[in-house]
Amino acid sequence: MMVFSGFLVDLSSVFSFLRWIKWVSAFRYASNVLYINEFQNLEFCLNNQTNICPILGKSILEQRSINENLWQDFFALTLMSIVSFLCAYLRLLFLTRK
Repeated sequence: MMVFSGFLVDLSSVFSFLRWIKWVSAFRYASNVLYINEFQNLEFCLNNQTNICPILGKSILEQRSINENLWQDFFALTLMSIVSFLCAYLRLLFLTRK
Protein backbone atom coordinates (compact mmCIF):
# COMPACT_ATOMS: atom_id res chain seq x y z
CA MET A 1 0.00 0.00 0.00
CA MET A 2 2.89 2.36 0.66
CA VAL A 3 4.17 1.98 -2.91
CA PHE A 4 0.79 3.01 -4.29
CA SER A 5 0.52 6.07 -2.07
CA GLY A 6 2.68 8.08 -4.46
CA PHE A 7 5.33 8.72 -1.84
CA LEU A 8 7.91 6.15 -2.97
CA VAL A 9 7.04 5.84 -6.66
CA ASP A 10 5.40 8.27 -9.05
CA LEU A 11 1.94 6.85 -9.78
CA SER A 12 2.19 7.62 -13.48
CA SER A 13 5.09 5.14 -13.74
CA VAL A 14 3.06 2.25 -12.27
CA PHE A 15 1.47 -0.25 -14.66
CA SER A 16 -1.95 0.91 -15.77
CA PHE A 17 -3.72 -2.24 -14.56
CA LEU A 18 -2.39 -1.63 -11.01
CA ARG A 19 -3.25 2.06 -10.69
CA TRP A 20 -6.65 1.35 -9.14
CA ILE A 21 -4.92 0.28 -5.92
CA LYS A 22 -4.16 3.92 -5.13
CA TRP A 23 -7.85 4.46 -4.34
CA VAL A 24 -7.81 1.94 -1.47
CA SER A 25 -4.45 2.97 -0.02
CA ALA A 26 -4.82 4.69 3.34
CA PHE A 27 -1.21 5.84 3.07
CA ARG A 28 -2.12 7.87 -0.02
CA TYR A 29 -4.83 9.81 1.76
CA ALA A 30 -2.69 10.35 4.86
CA SER A 31 0.30 11.55 2.83
CA ASN A 32 -1.97 13.87 0.82
CA VAL A 33 -3.18 15.45 4.06
CA LEU A 34 0.42 15.93 5.16
CA TYR A 35 1.42 17.41 1.78
CA ILE A 36 -1.48 19.85 1.85
CA ASN A 37 -0.77 20.82 5.45
CA GLU A 38 2.88 21.46 4.67
CA PHE A 39 2.74 23.21 1.30
CA GLN A 40 -0.60 25.05 1.21
CA ASN A 41 -0.11 28.84 1.13
CA LEU A 42 3.68 28.47 1.33
CA GLU A 43 6.18 30.57 -0.59
CA PHE A 44 9.83 29.71 -1.10
CA CYS A 45 11.57 33.07 -1.49
CA LEU A 46 15.16 33.91 -2.24
CA ASN A 47 17.41 34.64 0.72
CA ASN A 48 18.80 37.95 -0.59
CA GLN A 49 16.27 40.33 1.03
CA THR A 50 14.08 40.59 -2.08
CA ASN A 51 10.47 39.69 -2.62
CA ILE A 52 11.24 37.24 -5.41
CA CYS A 53 9.53 33.93 -4.73
CA PRO A 54 10.25 31.51 -7.58
CA ILE A 55 8.52 28.48 -6.06
CA LEU A 56 5.08 28.37 -4.50
CA GLY A 57 3.65 25.56 -2.42
CA LYS A 58 0.64 25.43 -4.72
CA SER A 59 2.89 24.57 -7.68
CA ILE A 60 4.44 21.71 -5.70
CA LEU A 61 0.98 20.31 -4.96
CA GLU A 62 0.04 20.62 -8.63
CA GLN A 63 3.27 18.88 -9.64
CA ARG A 64 2.42 15.94 -7.33
CA SER A 65 -1.20 15.92 -8.66
CA ILE A 66 -2.71 16.63 -5.25
CA ASN A 67 -5.90 18.64 -5.04
CA GLU A 68 -6.24 20.97 -2.07
CA ASN A 69 -9.50 19.51 -0.74
CA LEU A 70 -8.72 18.23 2.73
CA TRP A 71 -12.28 17.07 3.32
CA GLN A 72 -12.04 14.38 0.62
CA ASP A 73 -8.95 12.85 2.22
CA PHE A 74 -10.38 13.09 5.74
CA PHE A 75 -13.64 11.51 4.55
CA ALA A 76 -11.77 8.62 2.89
CA LEU A 77 -9.65 8.02 6.01
CA THR A 78 -12.71 8.17 8.26
CA LEU A 79 -14.61 5.75 6.05
CA MET A 80 -11.69 3.31 5.98
CA SER A 81 -11.41 3.51 9.78
CA ILE A 82 -15.11 2.86 10.29
CA VAL A 83 -15.05 -0.14 7.95
CA SER A 84 -11.97 -1.55 9.72
CA PHE A 85 -13.48 -1.06 13.18
CA LEU A 86 -16.76 -2.61 12.04
CA CYS A 87 -14.97 -5.67 10.63
CA ALA A 88 -12.97 -6.06 13.86
CA TYR A 89 -16.12 -5.69 15.97
CA LEU A 90 -18.00 -8.28 13.94
CA ARG A 91 -15.07 -10.67 14.13
CA LEU A 92 -14.85 -10.30 17.91
CA LEU A 93 -18.62 -10.60 18.23
CA PHE A 94 -18.73 -13.96 16.49
CA LEU A 95 -15.55 -15.31 18.02
CA THR A 96 -16.10 -18.69 19.60
CA ARG A 97 -14.54 -19.50 22.93
CA LYS A 98 -12.99 -22.85 23.59
